[in-house]
Amino acid sequence: MLKRFGIAVAALLIGGLVFAQESADLKAAPKAAGSVDSTWEWKGTPRKSPIGEDMTTVTKAKEIPTGTGSIKGAKFEIIKGEAKFKTENGITAIYHNNSSSANYENLEKKRKAEYALTLDDAATVEFIVTGNGSAEASRMVVVKNGEETLLAINNLDQDEPAKTITLANAPAGTYRILVQGSRIVGIKAKN
Repeated sequence: MLKRFGIAVAALLIGGLVFAQESADLKAAPKAAGSVDSTWEWKGTPRKSPIGEDMTTVTKAKEIPTGTGSIKGAKFEIIKGEAKFKTENGITAIYHNNSSSANYENLEKKRKAEYALTLDDAATVEFIVTGNGSAEASRMVVVKNGEETLLAINNLDQDEPAKTITLANAPAGTYRILVQGSRIVGIKAKN
């Protein structure tokens, strides 16, 4: 009985460490250097965006265009949820409402939006994020490969500088980005 309890506590501690991970190295090598070079940053709502300046509900996958960057070897889509482009203090970002009851354990149900980032080749990805209000645990961004959490950050605060979470040497494939009470300021993918 005590052994099972010890194993359960260890699993919770290890799981907690994974959820707080703001950087990870997946150690994949690209097939060709320079095959992925994409940046999503905005100076206002980009033309042909499925997300507008008013809260927009998306029910099927739609690609999000870059505003000031270029796209090569990657694709960024909103899969479902609610979002809008909003400019505050000179920074344009994709904005998501907050549900203060959200946490890492119930994020699959409580998330405000889900995105997908697809890489054609291995690359390092930087997600530049911030909160949409005062810091609290429900203001978060989580990056997953299927159901496995690779990166996570919470307690994001709009009054602090944007934070960068990094997925280094990520293999080609599609990564899920779950957001809640936060803003996506930019995404950079490069090899």
